[in-house]
Amino acid sequence: MKSKAFHAFEQKLSYFDDDIELIDVLKIAVSRGDLTDPTSQYVMKYIDSSKHSHIVRRKNSDVSREQIINHLRSSIYSSYVKDVYEEVTHYLRTMLKKAAENGFDSARIIGDHPFNVEAKKILELGNWTNVCQMVSDSLFQSLEKEKSTLNLLKKTAKKLALNVDEQLINDALPYLEVRHFLVHSDGKLSQEYIKKYPSIQHDKDGCVILSYTFICNMRSLVKSLICKFDEEVIAKNFLKESDTQP
Repeated sequence: MKSKAFHAFEQKLSYFDDDIELIDVLKIAVSRGDLTDPTSQYVMKYIDSSKHSHIVRRKNSDVSREQIINHLRSSIYSSYVKDVYEEVTHYLRTMLKKAAENGFDSARIIGDHPFNVEAKKILELGNWTNVCQMVSDSLFQSLEKEKSTLNLLKKTAKKLALNVDEQLINDALPYLEVRHFLVHSDGKLSQEYIKKYPSIQHDKDGCVILSYTFICNMRSLVKSLICKFDEEVIAKNFLKESDTQP
């Protein structure tokens, strides 16, 4: 048994994984010369100057091909990190909402994040589902404002009384936190992060190196973490039957 939210999380990661494996296949193809046309002036096969007006400036050379495929791979890896982070937060937000809808301890969910809502606003929402959506969104925004991925994970677990092994959180944390640096400093890590996570590789300028190994580690560790969240939610019957599936 799993939540429908976790199923959706797995499906999204599956599509992201296709992207990662596809760029690896393309990288191999380019390296082996499968996309090279030695009789052409263009950097790769199938370039149409009427459609591909930008890439036609590239010379037909191994160096140019290597630059193009490496830049594309870097962009896809960066998107992967950001997308996985977004899916994690979407799952956590959904769990708060669904547990609230099913009558989970409201005092525990609210915790130290109280807020006031006008009666008119509540009536305008129209139904219990919309009320729970508003409350969970407000709570989650409060957690996100703390700008701490660690707090986001631990406090969500605490609000739902989930017994999630702290080691699972700590293992996934360095990969999730990289998203912040990709968004706000073009991948340049802080000295605090570098010191805290020496196993995460970076270049001489302090920018994170997004390798295939990094991506595979992130995929495995983050999925294990969210799987544990879901196992706990299911085991404690926090969800309506309609929000679960075999």
